[in-house]
Amino acid sequence: MGLAATIGLTALKLGVGIASGSVGVLSEAIHSFLDLISAGVTFYTAPHSIKPADEDHPFGHGKFETISSLFEALLLVIAAVMIFYEALNHFHHLQAIEYPGLAMAVIGVSIVISYWVYRQNSVASAQVDSRALRVNALHFLSDVVASVGVFAGLVLLKFTGWLWIDPAIAIVVALYILFVAGTQVKFALDELSDSQLPEAEVREIRKILDGFRDRTIDAHDLRTRKSGSFRHVDFHLVVCGELTVEQSHEICDEIEQAILALYSEALVSIHVEPCRHVRGADCHLTCPIYQKRMKS
Repeated sequence: MGLAATIGLTALKLGVGIASGSVGVLSEAIHSFLDLISAGVTFYTAPHSIKPADEDHPFGHGKFETISSLFEALLLVIAAVMIFYEALNHFHHLQAIEYPGLAMAVIGVSIVISYWVYRQNSVASAQVDSRALRVNALHFLSDVVASVGVFAGLVLLKFTGWLWIDPAIAIVVALYILFVAGTQVKFALDELSDSQLPEAEVREIRKILDGFRDRTIDAHDLRTRKSGSFRHVDFHLVVCGELTVEQSHEICDEIEQAILALYSEALVSIHVEPCRHVRGADCHLTCPIYQKRMKS
């Protein structure tokens, strides 16, 4: 749906932009064209990113989505540069806009359609936690904001006759798109460089681990990262050395289920370690878990 809408918007804006001579409308055509490429990339990569792990990709295919989101964000950078260049060129060659009413009508339709597609992609990205869909949604959101700016510029131009308003609005649009793109590039690079999950998410995971302190000794070396919609969580879990393998495994299963209840696409890896005094003569004196078991 987003792909079809983008094709129609691109063709409409390009035709009216050339006919009217408005750099604002033309900049929106450039923006929509790159949105078209972005939607196509998302359409191709989204199904691949959720494929299960295989022999060639033992950690899954989530990075396909991250690479896709980075590519889409870089497209926004290209759009901003192209719009900025066209705006500066029009500043030096100010000209009256032909068919201002038609230009405003096209931009108005663009605002409605782009916002509708943004909402569709935004809901979908939230449901599957997809970075690529989120960036694609932001493409359309930036298109909405940019179109509102262009529409306001066309209205002012119609009533004031100030020809410089058209390229000035285009420059503001370019700077806004560049800001949005920069934010998304940072997110994508963080994922590709295996940065840890956001601090708020790490705190939630630590809270789960603390909830098992009555049955474990310690949880340390917590490492987290994100790959597409998948969160990778691994840590070392210290348990009483008197526990059997089966008992230790049951605790790990419960911890894993608690994390999955919070993040359904999490991949949890737990390395179990016995407490330092493993089955030694002093275990009953030093291991708090062992002491609790003996008292109960």
